[in-house]
Amino acid sequence: MIKPIGGLLLVKRNQSEDKTTKSGLVISAAVSESDMKTGTIVDMGPGEQNYIGDLIPIIGLCVGDTVYYTERSATEIEDEDSTKYDLISSKNVLAKR
Repeated sequence: MIKPIGGLLLVKRNQSEDKTTKSGLVISAAVSESDMKTGTIVDMGPGEQNYIGDLIPIIGLCVGDTVYYTERSATEIEDEDSTKYDLISSKNVLAKR
């Protein structure tokens, strides 16, 4: 299992869905204008250290939360079971649900 360090989050990306317009046209998720992604936090690092060396924990987020983030802020990573995750900084989380 992948264990994030510092202020990083291991996020299981939610599957993007194709959208259907009122007239029945299907718009693929691949051509969507927004690069906003959602995912569920699977694991978290302990937090970051400040310049003195004190540990500053990740506040406001916990394992199991659904978070919003941009695709550009994520690094895709794969574990030994070929399961794909996104590795993102806790500072790049835009919102949670």
